[in-house]
Formats: sequence, C-alpha cells, structure tokens
Amino acid sequence: MNCIKTYDTDLLSKLPHLKLHPNYLPHIGLKYNEARAKTFIIAESHYLPKKHNNLFSTDDWYNNPISIYKIIGDDKAWFDTRGVIKHYKEQQGKKLPKGFGIFNNLEKANEEIGSEIKLFEECVYLNYFQRPSEVEGDSINIHEIDSKTALENLIVLSEVLKPNKIIFVSSKAYNDFMNHASKEQKEKLPYVGSVPHPSASSWWNRKSKKYGINGTSVTGKEKFQRIMTPKI
Repeated sequence: MNCIKTYDTDLLSKLPHLKLHPNYLPHIGLKYNEARAKTFIIAESHYLPKKHNNLFSTDDWYNNPISIYKIIGDDKAWFDTRGVIKHYKEQQGKKLPKGFGIFNNLEKANEEIGSEIKLFEECVYLNYFQRPSEVEGDSINIHEIDSKTALENLIVLSEVLKPNKIIFVSSKAYNDFMNHASKEQKEKLPYVGSVPHPSASSWWNRKSKKYGINGTSVTGKEKFQRIMTPKI
C-alpha cells in the first residue's frame, strides 16, 4: 500500500488534471510490483447516471470542476476508478451488475491461461479518456482536449509505473491514441496492443484474422490471452 501512496504522490505532482479529479487515479493492484509482466488494462470512459445526461460541458470538466461537483454530489462515485474496481471485487460470487461484465470476462480469460493471481490484483486499470461520457452507458464524444489530456495522462503513468505491456480493451480509445501519439511518444512506451471490448463487442468471442498471427483466425479473448501469456 505504501508503494501505491508513493505512486499517487508522484502522479499528482506531475498531472494537474488528477489534482482536479483525483477519482481518476488509476487502480493499481496490490501485487503490481511483483507481477512478472506489469500490465496496463485501458478501457474507454466512465459515465454518470441518466439524470446527469448532457448537463456538463467539456470546458467545465477540465477547467471549472467545482461547478460540476456541487451538482453531482455522491454520484462522483460513478467515475471513481478505484472505487469501481473495489465494488466489483466485493460483488464476486454474487450476481454481477451488467456493467461489471468487462472485469469478469477479463479475469476469467486470465484465469484460463493458468494465472493463480486475480488479474486486478496485479494489473493497473484505467479509462483512457479522463472525462465521463455525456450519456449513461454511451460512448464518449471525443473533443481535442479529451485526446490531449488522455495521451498526456498515459505517457506520465507509463513513466511512473513502468509497465511492460499496455492493452487497450476499447477500439475507440486505441484508435484515438494511435492517431494522436507521435512516433517519439510511441517509441518511449512498451508494447501497446488492443483487443475488442470484453463484454460490449461480439468479437471478444468471435474469430477474425485481425486478431491472429500468421494468417490464423482467433477470438478477441484468445488474442488477449496470447498477449498475457508469459514468454519463457
């Protein structure tokens, strides 16, 4: 836990955005430092409950968050990354809410390749875009500041946490990263790959050549497992 506090101090000092929105600090597994392959799992975005749909401007989110927090009150828990993962872990063994399908499918896929440690005990998890989407359950409408802030956030997280691999589980987030990161920025990062969304995309369980190698067809889940399997 002390190492996580040290990471937090470093991240908050380097990312002004996280000072405004500390709920966006990434989930860091307690066994992350011991993991054979330190892995970032990156999804797309949080969202707020329906009553807040389309109420907040992008500008206010990044520059005047006090005005937003006064309105949303306790609903800020909806974009508390660590709180969301904590809640998911507390629900294991029970009937999971639909929104937790992404976490459950990722952990099951990781277990199938023989991992004895729960995925979220040893990975870093975050949403790429550092702002909730405008509508509950919908994909975010990307603005230039979203792309800029998300990329800056990822670069600093990588510098501080030093992952060995980065896996996007959102094509929208991955494509935005690929379109905005410079060649130099990409070269400073470790392996970066992507797989289809584990619960929202049918391609998680459907085969395609774009997920395989050497012309083979595999599912999105199998690609994830290939990336996660330790290389001897």
